Amino acid sequence: MLIALFAAAVIQAAPAPPPVVWIDPPRIEMPPKALEAGASGVVVLRCAFNAQGRAINCIVVSETPPGLGFGREALRGVRMGQAQIDQPGPREVRLNFHTR
Repeated sequence: MLIALFAAAVIQAAPAPPPVVWIDPPRIEMPPKALEAGASGVVVLRCAFNAQGRAINCIVVSETPPGLGFGREALRGVRMGQAQIDQPGPREVRLNFHTR
């Protein structure tokens, strides 16, 4: 029991990776389903970055609300951005979608 509590404390204490510093930020558009619903959304991606600062091997960590196309649009849009080089390791990218 004590070992499980210690392990949980260690896992919770793991630092978050530093934010991505963008030279040219991702360009995202509202997905059609989200526009029809008048919904805003938030997507968190985990991406690696190549030597040119382009996002590669991205996965959707969370998408709120699901099913309106925010995750798909975030994956498309993040490939259009360019981050500063020399940002090793996977990074989390948070993209906010707002209705106007």
